[in-house]
Amino acid sequence: MIPQRPEGQCPVRGMSAAPLPEVRVGIVGLGARGLTVLRLLLLVPGARVTALCCSQASSVAAACETFSIDGSDVGLYSGDEGYRQLCESDDVDLVVICTDWSSHAKIAVAAMLAGKHVAVEVPAALTMDDLWLLVDTSEQTRRHCTLLENCCYDDEVLTALRQIRQGDIGDVVHAEGRYYHHLADRWSTWRLDINRSQRGDLYPTHELGPLCMAMDINRSDRLLTLVSMDTQAFSGPETYRQVTGEAAPDYLNGDHTTTLLRTARGRTILLQHDVVTPQPYSRSLHIIGTRGDIVTSSDNGADPELVCSSFRSVHDPMTYEMLRRLVECLNRGLPVDIDVYDLATWCAVIPLSRLSLEAGSEPVAVPDFMR
Repeated sequence: MIPQRPEGQCPVRGMSAAPLPEVRVGIVGLGARGLTVLRLLLLVPGARVTALCCSQASSVAAACETFSIDGSDVGLYSGDEGYRQLCESDDVDLVVICTDWSSHAKIAVAAMLAGKHVAVEVPAALTMDDLWLLVDTSEQTRRHCTLLENCCYDDEVLTALRQIRQGDIGDVVHAEGRYYHHLADRWSTWRLDINRSQRGDLYPTHELGPLCMAMDINRSDRLLTLVSMDTQAFSGPETYRQVTGEAAPDYLNGDHTTTLLRTARGRTILLQHDVVTPQPYSRSLHIIGTRGDIVTSSDNGADPELVCSSFRSVHDPMTYEMLRRLVECLNRGLPVDIDVYDLATWCAVIPLSRLSLEAGSEPVAVPDFMR
């Protein structure tokens, strides 16, 4: 067991903010993910959407039309600084951030400094500096900064967590997570652009979040060391050319990235990331204990076109449960399930895996965000 830190060293671990009988929600970013979150939040008891923001005014208008939202009842913001106006609104308690990855941290910081709780889509940040900034700002403002990692609320994952906590497989000693999703099947070019310009596991939290919960990371154990190894970029440049029509001889990210983490208690986690080879979508977890193991999966081996056509039905239940649970915690003044220390630890795999790869797959230390 890791020794408990002195009182006051982790100001927002287990923090109970004042209960909010009705959570007034502002959503920043109204692309595909933002519209999904808006649609589901309108169904969550105890929440009311009071503000919408997108850089494009046409996207705000389209969201209002789609969901029959009256602009006289909801604050509508657009433009490059629209998010700041939303964050400063007196009619918002929680800011939900569904923009592109590179803008997550700056919007979250602005929201917390304005006294708002924050929920950020994955990944919350791409650099260590931004992750530390999120931790420091959450501690200074005593505002929740949680990660919208819906895979932690998948039915199979929740069942597995219950079994592990009941001791069904003994003590967890090793866990593995896989994320295979061919970007050309679904995503717009901005995500391929990030893979073109950066190396590493750029999307680790779908697997790592549930595995950290299973292994009690940031509670009775913590991540200590990370090492990553990748293949050459065999398929990336061709995938990029097919999607954009542009050659990408400078494409950096390897087709397949493998990351191994070791915990302070001597346990291990293996992550696998592949978003460019044309293989079926696969998101799976394998958790091994001293008395057995548990395997969970989602759409493994499914036809990519079928997965994309049913993406809404696949993800809606766990996204709804994630939002419902967050609103419940805020309604009742409970600590959130995923706090800023979890957010930072899970997302740190992105910059740390890059550091390891650039150093020739050398091990790197995982910082203790709880100090």
